Amino acid sequence: MRTIRRALQALLRSPLRAGLLVGVLGVSIGLALIMITVNGAFAQRLDDIQASVGTDITVRPAGSFGGFSFRAAPNGNNGGTVTPDNSDQSDSSRPTITDDDLQQLTSIANIASITRATQDVYTGDTLQAGTVTPDTANGSGPRFIGGQGGSFSPPIIVTGTDDPANLVSLGGSSTTLTAGRSFTADDAGAKVAVIGQAIADANNLSVGDTFELTNTTSDSSATPTTTTLTVIGIFTSGTTFADNAIALPIDTAREIFNRGTEVDSAIVKASTVDDVDQVAADIKSALGADKADVTTAESTIAGISAPLSDAKSSSEVGMYAALVASAVIILFSIGLVARQRIREIGILKAIGASSWNVVGQFSVETAAIAVVAALIGALATFPLAQTVADNLVSDPSTGGPATNVTGPGGGGGRFFVAGGGAAATRASNLLGSVNVAVSPEVFLYALAIAVGLALLATVVPAWYVGRVRPAEVLRHE
Repeated sequence: MRTIRRALQALLRSPLRAGLLVGVLGVSIGLALIMITVNGAFAQRLDDIQASVGTDITVRPAGSFGGFSFRAAPNGNNGGTVTPDNSDQSDSSRPTITDDDLQQLTSIANIASITRATQDVYTGDTLQAGTVTPDTANGSGPRFIGGQGGSFSPPIIVTGTDDPANLVSLGGSSTTLTAGRSFTADDAGAKVAVIGQAIADANNLSVGDTFELTNTTSDSSATPTTTTLTVIGIFTSGTTFADNAIALPIDTAREIFNRGTEVDSAIVKASTVDDVDQVAADIKSALGADKADVTTAESTIAGISAPLSDAKSSSEVGMYAALVASAVIILFSIGLVARQRIREIGILKAIGASSWNVVGQFSVETAAIAVVAALIGALATFPLAQTVADNLVSDPSTGGPATNVTGPGGGGGRFFVAGGGAAATRASNLLGSVNVAVSPEVFLYALAIAVGLALLATVVPAWYVGRVRPAEVLRHE
C-alpha cells in the first residue's frame, strides 16, 4: 500500500505531466481500439456476404440472357425507345429449362434450396412505365448504347418467382417494400402483384388497386389475353430502371405469358461455400452444357469484397501502427520521466527502499496512466468507429461508361444496359453499409492494452533503477 500511495502522490505532484501523458497515450490507444473494432466489423460483413451470396449457383438456359433480350431503337435526340426482341422465343430449337429438369437436381447432394424465376417483357399498352432520366453529367445511371443519353421509358419487366422474400428484378439486386406486403406460398397461382414504385407513380396505383396486364406475343395469330391483377405491395430498389418491374407468383406469371413449365433462371443454393464448386459441376453433368449455363457467384463476391478487403487491410495497418505508437510513446515518456527522477530514485534507495520497491512505484504510476488513457480511448471508440469505417470503405457503384453489347439472335440491335455500372450497382447494393456495433467488449480490449503497455514500460525504470548508485547521486547534490 505504501508503494501505491507514493505512486499516486508522485502523479499528483505533476498533474500537467501526467495529463499530457494520458492525453497522448489516450489518442494512440483510442485509434488502436477503433481499428480493432472496425476490423472486426469488416470481417463480419465479409462473412455475411460470403454466406448470403457465396453459395448461390445460377442456372439458365444455354445462351440466354435472363430469359429474354430486347433492342433499342433510336427516337430523335432523346435516347430511344426500348422494344422487346421476342423473335427467338418461338424457336423450338432454343434451349429451355423446365420444372422436370430442375427436379433432377433434387438428388444432388449438398443443395439447400432451389428458387425458380421467369422474366418476360410487358408489351401491352394498359400500363405506363416510369421515365428514366440518366445522370450524364458524371457518367452514371442507365442509358442507351448508341443513344444520346436523354430521358426514355424502359421496358416493364415481369418477374415470376417462388421466392417472395427476394423480389429481384432486372437492374436491381435488393428491394424494400414501401407499402403493403409481398406474396406468400399461400398466394401461389393467385392474381396478385407486387409492383415497383416507378410503375405505381406512373399509373397512380396503390395497394388494393387493380390493373390489367395484357399478354402480347410475337405470334400474330395468337389472341392477346388480359388478366386483372390486384396490387398487394409496392417496392423500391433505389433506381428508376429497376423500379419499372412487376413481381408475380411464378405460376401466375407462367399462366399469363403461356410459359408452361419453363424456367428462365434458377438460383441453387449450396449447403456451404465449400460445396459450391462440386454442386455446380454436378448440375452441369445432370443438365448438360448444351442445355444450361451454370455460373457461380465468385466474380460477384470478388467485386463486392474488394472494397471491404482493402478497408480491412487498412484498418489492420492502422491498428498495428497505433499499437506500436502507443508502445513507443509510453516507453519514451517513462524513460524521460525516470531520467529526470534519478535523484528521487537515489534517495529512495539510500533510505532503504529496495530496487523492487522503486520499480513497483514506477509500475503503479505507469499502470494508472495507461488505464486512464485506455478508458478515454475506449469512450472515444463509440462515437468515432462508425465514421472511420464509412471513410475507409470505397463505393463500388461508381462505374465507367457503358459497354457495347451486341444483341443475340444475329440482329444489329444493342442491349439496354445500366450504363456506368449495373454490375457495380448490384455490388454496391449487396455490399450495403458496414454497421459497426461497438460492444462493451471494447473495454476489455482497452484493459488488455493498458496492462500490456504497463508491463512493457516497467523495463525502463527497472533498467534505470539497476544503474543508480545512491552514493554517486548524493555526491553530486
